[in-house]
Amino acid sequence: MPTRRDLLRLAPAPFLLGAARAAEAAAFERIDSHFHIHRDAPAVFASLKASGWSGLDLVVCPVAGDEPFDLEARLDATLKGARASGGRVAWASTIDARGFESPDFAERATARLRKTFADGAIGVKIWKNIGMSIRGKSGAYLLPDDPSLTPIYETIEKAGKTLVAHLAEPDGAWLPLDDKNPEFPYYSKNPQWHMQGKGTPPKEAILAARDRVLARFSKLRVVGCHLGSDEDHLVSLARRLDEFPNFAVDTAARTRYFARGDRDRAVAFLTKYQDRILYATDYGLRDADPEAGAKALLARHDQDAAFYSTDAEMVYEGRPTRGLALPDAVVRKLFRENARRWLPGIGV
Repeated sequence: MPTRRDLLRLAPAPFLLGAARAAEAAAFERIDSHFHIHRDAPAVFASLKASGWSGLDLVVCPVAGDEPFDLEARLDATLKGARASGGRVAWASTIDARGFESPDFAERATARLRKTFADGAIGVKIWKNIGMSIRGKSGAYLLPDDPSLTPIYETIEKAGKTLVAHLAEPDGAWLPLDDKNPEFPYYSKNPQWHMQGKGTPPKEAILAARDRVLARFSKLRVVGCHLGSDEDHLVSLARRLDEFPNFAVDTAARTRYFARGDRDRAVAFLTKYQDRILYATDYGLRDADPEAGAKALLARHDQDAAFYSTDAEMVYEGRPTRGLALPDAVVRKLFRENARRWLPGIGV
């Protein structure tokens, strides 16, 4: 009888199809630890169930100034979606950090967090506007280790929840915006996050502030989104993983870095830190047609499963590459066990 890996190798690249997908789902339920749905999406939930996936829906408060954003509505919609998913989707809440200088900021923010915990949130997401866009009255940027955020971290730690931190960005955010910038497609469409010449803190200053939080709150579980924004510097990421045992990272929107980088280095890194890396996509359900959105998420899951599990030749986001063929034990940790350890309450 063919093994799971045999079936995966036989599957047409870049996607796993038919029997291969069924064999993978039967082997173990997999977890996508970072996506954005924020609604009742029956087509997506049915697809997750059929393909053997569950995941984490992360709420973000993406504003920096006085622009309107109904955080309560977003939290409520995400909660309702999670409850409608039949256990396939867990969720994480967030804070609105814009009022960090208000005398009642900590009281309001922590009260909201405790309510979301009572409603089942398993973690809290903080976003890149901390460090990159939110400013105080003096004009200084709010950094992750600002004392105003200390009660937030204390509340998360005391509740036994996980802090999911998207802080800073790839190096391309601070590089010239030209065709030599590896992140040109994103920042050309989202120029508000291109930092060169804007006077924002350097990337390393933001990450250093995050590291001070890791050091101070050593019992707080922290998952750094997008390879902890060290996607360009695996040596630096390795150093941080070695220094902070309470720190793990997800692969959301960063599998492409492994696909276009040195294959042997990627395999070595993922193998050495096999207990500290969570598979994720950063998928967002933005399609007007939920059926199309479900198919897009399934296609991403299939291709990524093939990339990490097999040595198949494939084209990944326009670049030819070959799968990493990680050992089965590492694949299981990447796609399930690490998420359940670092994000208690996730997965079926």
